[in-house]
Amino acid sequence: MDPENSSRAGLALPNPQGPSSAPEIELSEVSLHENPLLEKAASSPPCHTWLLFLKRELEFLGVTQILVGLICLCFGTIVFSVINISEFKEDVFSSFKAGYPFWGAVFFTISGFLPIMAEKKHATYLVWGTLGANTVSSIAAGIGIFILMVNVKRSLAYIYSCQEAYREDFCFMACFSTEIVAMILFLTILGFCSAVSLIIYGVGEVVQGNKVIFSMKTA
Repeated sequence: MDPENSSRAGLALPNPQGPSSAPEIELSEVSLHENPLLEKAASSPPCHTWLLFLKRELEFLGVTQILVGLICLCFGTIVFSVINISEFKEDVFSSFKAGYPFWGAVFFTISGFLPIMAEKKHATYLVWGTLGANTVSSIAAGIGIFILMVNVKRSLAYIYSCQEAYREDFCFMACFSTEIVAMILFLTILGFCSAVSLIIYGVGEVVQGNKVIFSMKTA
């Protein structure tokens, strides 16, 4: 009887461990299934990735706008100092007659200076100033793009017909105006893209600041 009892006890010993081993297997299986989900959640980019990128490139965007403004100002100064545009009744220099290289340069310089200061001081009023200045700058750039495109279109029309209807010197001036205006147009589009990017950054910072204030009030 003793050997049989001992054999039965030996067979019965693993039985209490049976139920405990099953949950371990289930937990391991669940953990294996949950890990890919956690990895996917960790690898998925956050919603504010674009804002973080713009925040890192604030100085670059600001310097870009300042350079665009200074180059446009240089082009305008050269044209007004070398050429008397009042002698040209046609709209070959219409964008210069509108003064865009000067007031456009002022808007780009101001809107480029503020984000640089905002990155250095991290002040709320500078973020609001950057948002407002770049909004005005983007509107001015949109108006400037329209003026410059009209100028290029009319200058090209004069170039096609200048050999027959106008003097050779006027044809040369039309070609010169088209090249200068085309370069200013490219710079204006670049400044417009920088201004829009800074507007997105400013809006994101303002929205995040309002969320933080709201959460503090509700807490």
